[in-house]
Amino acid sequence: MKLARCFLVFSLATVAVPAADSGNYVESFDTIYNSLTIEKTGSVVELRARSRRGEALESAVDLSDPLKLMVAYTRTLYTGLFFQPQPSRVLMIGLGGAGFHRLFSAAYPDALLQSVELDPKVLELCETRMAFKSTAKMPVALTDGRMFVKRDKTQWDWIILDAFRGGFVPPHLKTEEYYRECAARLTERGVFISNLHSGTELFHSDIKTIKAVFPQVVLFETEGRGNVIACAVKYRTPDMTQPENWAAVEKAVAQVFEGRLDLAALKAEHMAIPKKQVERARLLTDDFSPVEFLDAMKTNNTGPK
Repeated sequence: MKLARCFLVFSLATVAVPAADSGNYVESFDTIYNSLTIEKTGSVVELRARSRRGEALESAVDLSDPLKLMVAYTRTLYTGLFFQPQPSRVLMIGLGGAGFHRLFSAAYPDALLQSVELDPKVLELCETRMAFKSTAKMPVALTDGRMFVKRDKTQWDWIILDAFRGGFVPPHLKTEEYYRECAARLTERGVFISNLHSGTELFHSDIKTIKAVFPQVVLFETEGRGNVIACAVKYRTPDMTQPENWAAVEKAVAQVFEGRLDLAALKAEHMAIPKKQVERARLLTDDFSPVEFLDAMKTNNTGPK
C-alpha cells in the first residue's frame, strides 16, 4: 500500500524489547499531545493517560502472554466479526499500547492491520516497553487519523476508531463529516467500529452522529466498564440489528480465539439504542463539536430509555 508522503511508516524489528523479568518501574512522559504514565508490575505493562480527571488505562500487555487481551473493551472490539468475519484489510485509528493487535495478527496472519498514531512517544513506548513490533502486515503511520483517511484511498473491511488525547477523543474525529469520510473508505460489506463512553451527554450525541451516516448501527456494552462499542455498516439489507443475521465466525479463526475470546459472551453484550435520548441529542459536525463540554454533562440514567 502506497502512503502519502507525510505519513511516516516505521519498522520496529530492530528495537530491543525489555525482558519480562527486567524489574518493575513507573515512568511519566509529557508530550504536546498527551501526559502518559507507563508502569510495569511483574510481567504486566500498563499505559495510562493522565488528565485533570485522573488517569485512564489506555492499554496493557502481559509480556509473558502477549496474545492475552488485558483491557476489557479490546475484547468487545471483536464484535466486528459478526458483521465482517473475514477482514483482510483493517485500519486502526489510535495505536495505544497495541493491545488489540497481537491476537488479531495471530487469528488473521495474512490480513493487513494498518495503525495510525499521532503521538510519536506512544509509538516509542510500544516499541521499547510493550513488546510491539511492526511488520509489513502491521505497519504504523505517524499522522493525524483524519488526514490519513482523507488522503489514503484503500478500501478497508474494518475501520476501528479508538483514538484518545488526554482522556478525550479529538473532536474532529467525532463529526458527521469525518464519519462520511470513513464510510467512503469502507468496502461495501465493511464495518465501522468505534469505542464510545457511556454516562454523559456525549454518548448520545456520538450515536446520533454515527446514525446520521450509517443506516445500521449496533451497540455492545462492555460489562461494568462504561465502554460501548458501536458497529456500523453502510448497507440496509440484510437487517444487521437482528442477531440472527450476524455472521458465523469460521472454525479455524474461532480456534485461535479459544480461551481468549468468548464469542457467545460478546453476543450477550448487545444493547438497545437509547432512542429517546438519541433523538434529543445534539448532532456533532465540523462546525459544532463540543466534545469536552458534552462529556462533562452527566446523563440521568434513571430516566426513560
